[in-house]
Amino acid sequence: MKRERLIPLPEYAKREGISESLARKWLKEGRLEAVRLGHYWYVPEWVEVPEGRVETYTLFTHAGGAGKTSLARDVGFELASRGYKVLLVDADPQANLTAWLGVDPATVREDDTLLRVIRQDSLPTPREVAPNLHLIPSSVDLAMGELELDRKPLGALALRTALERLEGYDLVLVDSLPSLGSLAVMGALAGDGLLVPVETGAKGLQALKAVIKVAREYREALRKVDPERVAGRSHMIRAFIPTKYDARTQGDNRVLEALQELEELAPVAPRVAYRPGPHRKATEAQVPIQLTGDREAAEEIAKVADFLLERVFHLQEVVA
Repeated sequence: MKRERLIPLPEYAKREGISESLARKWLKEGRLEAVRLGHYWYVPEWVEVPEGRVETYTLFTHAGGAGKTSLARDVGFELASRGYKVLLVDADPQANLTAWLGVDPATVREDDTLLRVIRQDSLPTPREVAPNLHLIPSSVDLAMGELELDRKPLGALALRTALERLEGYDLVLVDSLPSLGSLAVMGALAGDGLLVPVETGAKGLQALKAVIKVAREYREALRKVDPERVAGRSHMIRAFIPTKYDARTQGDNRVLEALQELEELAPVAPRVAYRPGPHRKATEAQVPIQLTGDREAAEEIAKVADFLLERVFHLQEVVA
């Protein structure tokens, strides 16, 4: 199966053994095909992606401000640019993921959100927000789903059941709301496990205790309905991702040390630094952080994506 992969122009120039300035000259002369996304030029190439089972992971923590939404957006874009077909699911009525990808939540109909899953047991039609990257958006109307799920038999499994029928994607990333309510439970039980962002501060460490506890409860719930999927796995958490890290702060370094002690539970991803400027710029421009022009921020996300591909996901290798 052929997919389009996007190669950043500097990477393309390095691979071809030419200078970046020469590559830009070829662009101006029309000798090189490229697309501009944000501040970057990308050279498209077709790659072979073997078909496999769609994998689903949920960005999950009940603590607000831990970076769930930005990770879903940026990691999703990173993998999509490498040739994987990625679906992002905004499961939060605040609809930040939706807005941060350039979709106005006020224009989103109820039937375009997860309310369709809750009411009709079927997924809405995703919308394309970047090459290989699609979104099921959210809006404030999704808050009604909290009450409706409580009245729906096996409502907590509604999204999981709908996604099991999904075809044409390699990866689904669910952006859960910072809660332990019914919508959050539905998101947590949606697939293959939880990716837990941990803010490297006292707040993040305190929240982690509750996340680990409820993750064990979720695994037991899944074991009763899908024992084969959880067989051999002692926990729902697939990775901890340290976020908002500030190397100058002793407390942040202590949190990193505490996370390393949890390696037996789940691997710890490369840390994501505290970068208020680039993140604010990405939010205001409604684009992934890779498109803001901040190379260090983009490199951090690339490292997280590499880690997840190596240690967590089981995606088929993309071959040029």
